[in-house]
Amino acid sequence: MSADANRAQAASSTQADEADSRRQRLENMALLMEAEGADAPEASEPDVEALRLLVQEVEEQSAAFQSVAVAAVQILEQALCYEREAAGAALSLGQQEKMDAMVQTGEEAVQVLRDSLSRQGDKVIHLCGKGSAASPTDGQPWWFALTDALEVLEEGTGRMSCLTTAQPDGSPARRLSQLITELLRGHHDALLLEADEWIS
Repeated sequence: MSADANRAQAASSTQADEADSRRQRLENMALLMEAEGADAPEASEPDVEALRLLVQEVEEQSAAFQSVAVAAVQILEQALCYEREAAGAALSLGQQEKMDAMVQTGEEAVQVLRDSLSRQGDKVIHLCGKGSAASPTDGQPWWFALTDALEVLEEGTGRMSCLTTAQPDGSPARRLSQLITELLRGHHDALLLEADEWIS
């Protein structure tokens, strides 16, 4: 067998292993979901209107509120990149419509947060946007894109949860971080339901 044929066979084997690995991760996530409750959780629709009302209510936004808003925009925009990729790789029109609706909700939340940023907060977003954050790979199969989106949402939810516990009880910054955590968790649960349906 030629060296080129050996390389092609090795590459094909690596891709197959990666596909198996991602499918196994999806199955593990679905099993975890089933272990947490007999019935699969209903994917809750994040309330962007509650976010909008909070921003309107807090006229004099503290530095802590602005910091949480900046972090939330960064986390949401990264998640949206992966959600768009998953929507583009959807296996059916119905699945794509569900994911497009999730993306739209995320985009509305980002817009509300961006409108609430001070000039300094907006500058921080632009500076951070020039960094080298990981981005999804175009044209991935659906289960690859779905696994990546789930992992990014899980990581983002964890980061926002940490921000929540760092804020004083009842403070606007804490309420903001809680709302964003709920939004991310809702998107994660919705994608997990899609994974569970696909595996079943």
